[in-house]
Order: sequence, then C-alpha cells, then structure tokens
Amino acid sequence: MTFKTNPLEQAFRRPNVNLRSNSFTNQYWTTVSHTLPALIYDGYLRLTGSKPRMMKTITRLHKAMMVLEYFTSHSWVWNNDNVGMLIAQMSPEDKKVFNFDVRQLHWAEYMESYCMGTKKYVLNEELSGLPAARKHLNKLRNIRYTFNTILVVFIWRVFIARSLMARNIWYFVVSLCFKFLSYFRASSTMR
Repeated sequence: MTFKTNPLEQAFRRPNVNLRSNSFTNQYWTTVSHTLPALIYDGYLRLTGSKPRMMKTITRLHKAMMVLEYFTSHSWVWNNDNVGMLIAQMSPEDKKVFNFDVRQLHWAEYMESYCMGTKKYVLNEELSGLPAARKHLNKLRNIRYTFNTILVVFIWRVFIARSLMARNIWYFVVSLCFKFLSYFRASSTMR
C-alpha cells in the first residue's frame, strides 16, 4: 500500500505482492504476470526500433526472487518467548537504552519510512517527483481496468453470446442483481 501512495518514478506496472505456497501456481503467475508482459513490451520496443530491455530486467528480478523463494513459499511459525522474558526482566533504564521491543513500532509508519528511504537512498529518486509518479500510477491503473474490461467483452462475445444456455444463465444472474438492487433501494427509502 505504501508503494501505491508513494510510487516509484519509472514504474512499468502497478506494485503487487502475492506469496503462494504451491510451486505450480507460483510458476504460473510468475509467467503470466512477469514473463508474458515483458515479452510483449520487448516486442513493442523492437517494433519501434528501440533496444529490448524488459526480459533482461525480469531475468534479474527472477534470480533475486529465487533466492527468497524457499522462505516466501513456506509457512513459518516464530517463537519470541525468550525476548519477552528478557524484556520483562529489564529495568526501565535498560529498556530505554536497549529499545528492541517491536510491539512499540507503528508498522504503517515504519513501512512508509522504509519505502521512502528506499526511493531516496537506494534508487536515488527525488521525492519532488512524487506527484508525477502518482499520476503515472493512476494511468497504469486505468490501463489495467480498460484491458480487463476489453477482455471481459471479448470473452462475452466469444463464449457467452454464442451459447443459448450461457445467455440464459447470464440473464438470470443479471435479473437477480437488479432485484437485489431494487430491494436495497426500497429498503433504504423506508427509514
């Protein structure tokens, strides 16, 4: 969420993190979400006469992801009883000097600082470019919604519009939705 409110300047896609325990679904979504868009974009770059670069970037990203795959695709249970006992035995002065109690952290604020520090010190991006980056991220969101709408219309035209049974099921679902909405309209006017 933090990278959506404070996005990167040269974002190619909207940031999204999904951790999966099944290696097959992980490989499938990696191919669909990373490799195919990179191949399409590299094809576009070749057609426009530019040097393709996304597959090289995605390959580097996948190598970095492979290092973490074992840890992100398994379930972990951590026990911090020893830390709790140590904090309980510390004097108030020691608690101030050695402040390592993570229960006091405000995690949303911590993640905000972490992401902003990554932007500024690791990626060397200026924080003055945030409004333009937000506009770019909104543009990417609109492109995604438009693509999904076109995909739904295409699937509708290919599959549902040609089948009588699918058409009847569609009309039934739509009529249920309208009845549901009209019920809420009627119940909201009774108050």
